Order: sequence, then C-alpha cells, then structure tokens
Amino acid sequence: MSRFDGSRFLRLLGNDLLQQWKKIWIATLALAGLALVAYLSNIDPRGIERPAIYLALFPIALLVGGLVFTSTIFADLHHPLQRFHYLTLPCSNLERFLSRYLLSAPLYYLYVLIVYAVFDWLAAHVAQAFFGTSAAPFSPFDPWILDMTLGYFAWHALMFAGAIYFRSHAAIKTLLSTVIVALGLVVFAGAAVRLFYWSYFPTLLSWKTTGPLPFLVMAPQVRYVVGFVLAAWALFVAYQCLREHEVQGGL
Repeated sequence: MSRFDGSRFLRLLGNDLLQQWKKIWIATLALAGLALVAYLSNIDPRGIERPAIYLALFPIALLVGGLVFTSTIFADLHHPLQRFHYLTLPCSNLERFLSRYLLSAPLYYLYVLIVYAVFDWLAAHVAQAFFGTSAAPFSPFDPWILDMTLGYFAWHALMFAGAIYFRSHAAIKTLLSTVIVALGLVVFAGAAVRLFYWSYFPTLLSWKTTGPLPFLVMAPQVRYVVGFVLAAWALFVAYQCLREHEVQGGL
C-alpha cells in the first residue's frame, strides 16, 4: 500500500498520539517538578538582576526530552511481538513516516513551547509568593532559543533515522555514531586545511599560521543551509530504512 490517503493519515496520526500520550504526560509532570526546583533554587531575593533561567531550562526540555522521545518513537517497529502489527497496519510507509515525524518534531516543539510558557508563568507566581521576585520571563524569540530550536530539528533528523535503523538503545547508538562520524570529519577537515594552505604553516606539525587563512569563516546563512541539507539527507535515509523494514518483514 503506497498511495497517500489524507483521511487514513489523520486516523493514523490520532492513533499514534494516543499511543504516545501516556509517556508524554508522565514525563511532562516529572520534568516540571525538577524544573520548578531548579527555578526556585536560582532565585536570589537580594539580587538586582533577574536571571534568565529559561535559557537553560527550555533547551534541556526541548533537546534532551525531544531526543529521548524521538529515540523511542519507533519502538513498536523493533518489538518482537508488536512489529508484525506495525508492519501490517492499513497505511502506507509515507503515512507512517509523516505521522511519527510530526509527533516528534513540529508537534513536540509546539507542545514544549506552550507547556514551558505555562510553567514559566506558574513558577514566576510561586517565586513571587515565596521570595518576592522571579526570574526573567520566558522569551521564545531570544536568539539563543531560536538557535536551539534550529539545532533541535537538525539533531532530531539524526535521531529519527537512528530510531528506525537501530533495533535497541537507539539514542546511545545514534549519539555514538554521530560522534564517530564528527571526529572523522574533523580529522579530514584538518588534513584538508593543511594541504590546501600548506604555505601558511611554518612547520609540518605546527598549527600556528603565518597569517589569517582565507575563506574559513562560515557565514551563519551558510551554516543554516548546510544544516538543512544534512537534516534532509538524514530524513531521506530514515525513509529508505523504513521501506526496507517493510520489504524484509522487519527482520
């Protein structure tokens, strides 16, 4: 079954949401309790400046919580009993793929954004009641928060592919694979710089240069384009892996 059907996709999305909802709200309550302790612990009643606690708490909820959630989004695909039900669902691979992607990427981001805004408002009132002051209000358009949001979607694509490819411990294996590939790229880039800019280095083993190296500073726009291309490539690989699971019966 390969054709995309809108009504069937919406039913699948609703079923996937119901299946994941119990894990989501339990994790939300646990993280909210820990975040409240961290919020109140960083309030100084005698302080003049109000600390921007959201710069740390929101990225943790988004990145850590989102990547852990994404690593388990295809748990039924690798389960010895549930995988047969998953592979025989009356839906296409594209519908499966889009449903899980929407849940763990844009919808998860909107969920964290709304829940954290509510949490920040409640935590500020609790802090005002106990200490007479509160942290700086949550600003979703802060440049740091926007960078973390873009970073989440890039890391999510890698974790999404790992959740399909790896049968167990997807989060750990994906992170280790990413670190190994990143180290390889660093070594390759270092060797390429030495070869292309050989005359800028006084000795073979020295990394001190005789002058600034041209064209090594990557503009932010270029970094965003490179990140988008890599994320799109990771999602393409993830979709191909999902198709192979259907062909091989999940074995």
